[in-house]
Amino acid sequence: MIKRLVLILFILKSFESFTQDITPISSYSFDSDIFYQNQIENLIKIYEQTKAVKTLDSLASLSFIYKDWETSIDYAKKAIEVNPTAERYFILGGASGFRALEVPILSSLKYVNIMKPAFEQAVRLEPMNVKYLRAQVDVLLSLPIILGGSTYKAKQHIKKIKSLNPVEGFLAEGSMHEINEDFDSAKQVYNQLFDFLNQNYSFCSLTFIKDERRNLAYDLGRIAADFELELKWGQCALSHFIRTYGQRDTVPIAWVYFQSARLAKRLKNIEQMNFLISKALYNLKESPDQILKFLLKELKS
Repeated sequence: MIKRLVLILFILKSFESFTQDITPISSYSFDSDIFYQNQIENLIKIYEQTKAVKTLDSLASLSFIYKDWETSIDYAKKAIEVNPTAERYFILGGASGFRALEVPILSSLKYVNIMKPAFEQAVRLEPMNVKYLRAQVDVLLSLPIILGGSTYKAKQHIKKIKSLNPVEGFLAEGSMHEINEDFDSAKQVYNQLFDFLNQNYSFCSLTFIKDERRNLAYDLGRIAADFELELKWGQCALSHFIRTYGQRDTVPIAWVYFQSARLAKRLKNIEQMNFLISKALYNLKESPDQILKFLLKELKS
């Protein structure tokens, strides 16, 4: 929700200024995907015959990948009724959170009220799982206090994350400062993040990026562009994201090209920047994004 609330403010700011991340969530026309619809129908038939909870998991996971959030929510709930596990609560929380970003703001409360307790339950069942802790931090920082947001609780989780996974810990801490519009502190934390990478990994070694947190690569690129830090690390991370981009990714590919173009501009590679802008525009043909078109125009100026 925080992304939607800062969107208009973002446009009014200078393009080169530091901003919160306003990257949208990608959508997908799953209704017209015959292959996906056939898979769902087959899985439903299997479930009706077997009543196996693993089939409910398959339905929730497949619909999640194809961004059919309502279906994912329905089957994750059914799986939880049979056997509540951390992963099932996590899928429920994620699908509800993404759906909340798609619907009108007044309608999003319904999904927020599903998302928040689902992530809380995931963390309660697996309190040392970094993926679940990161999701919980994002929720606590994004929601207003009246809906259960809490910077204090988020800080407690961030401290734990840093002890378990320093990279994710630095990212969570920096995100907290960005949401609070303390960009100087965010930059200091992100400097520590890149220092950690340089000390512990050879350049462009992305072994710390796991399938379950692919957006980490995008985060590094976006941060490098926003804060002018380790631009080549940012390029490397985004190149990896583009090479391995697939159906399950929730960052629109056009935005990945956009961030790559920003890095190319900062590195004064105008030819590459123009190529990446053309790739971003090409990928907007079927899903117009007026905000991104505005930003791409600003980037070329």
